[in-house]
Amino acid sequence: MRKVLVLAVLAIPIILVLTLPVSLIVPLLDLPPGVEQVRGTAWSGSARLQQPGQVPLNLNWRWQGGRHWRWQAMDARTDITGLWRPSGQLVLEDISGRVDLERVDLAYWLPATRPTGYLQLALDQARLATGQVPRLDGEMIWEDARLEGSVHERLGRIGIEFEPAGETLQAKVRSLEPAPVQVRGTIEADARRYEVDLWLRASPDRPDLAREIGILGERQADGQVRLRLAGAITATD
Repeated sequence: MRKVLVLAVLAIPIILVLTLPVSLIVPLLDLPPGVEQVRGTAWSGSARLQQPGQVPLNLNWRWQGGRHWRWQAMDARTDITGLWRPSGQLVLEDISGRVDLERVDLAYWLPATRPTGYLQLALDQARLATGQVPRLDGEMIWEDARLEGSVHERLGRIGIEFEPAGETLQAKVRSLEPAPVQVRGTIEADARRYEVDLWLRASPDRPDLAREIGILGERQADGQVRLRLAGAITATD
């Protein structure tokens, strides 16, 4: 009887940890902005991830073992998954899945032209910290890439490869297959500024298309169009 009583007493803190509502420990976690309606426990639960002007994503997680949790964020057209481990900053690993391009705000970059398609993610790691540029390692592929609006054409598949570079985010952009418009260039950003330098080239047998893409940037003597964008990054706490 005495042994049973001791075991019961020792089990109490374990039971409390396993069943502790996650809402009580959310303030202690470095979660991204927009996480709402948190339910369940730290070991298995759900929430909603609200982006400004977007349909909320359903967010689920479960303990994977060790110091890792498996998470999934999805709606009807977006479905991404990965691993999370607690640390001094938000670290996501083994990120894969599909993100509808409507969730990426590109209106400022391409006025009167709307990109369509989706991003296929294959990121080894993403480090997200307040006041710092995201540090990404891996690649994304813009699948079924198209431009609609002032420019109306297929871009095919475009790869975006991220390279670790200390406190700077760097990426190479390039077309992965023949298409009416070929794309290549670079993206760089730090905690203060971003710079995008893209080169667009229309197929030689499409002079009409060469004129269309000319409105997106600077026409070059060789027929290419250079699209350069730069600006300040406003940090939010």
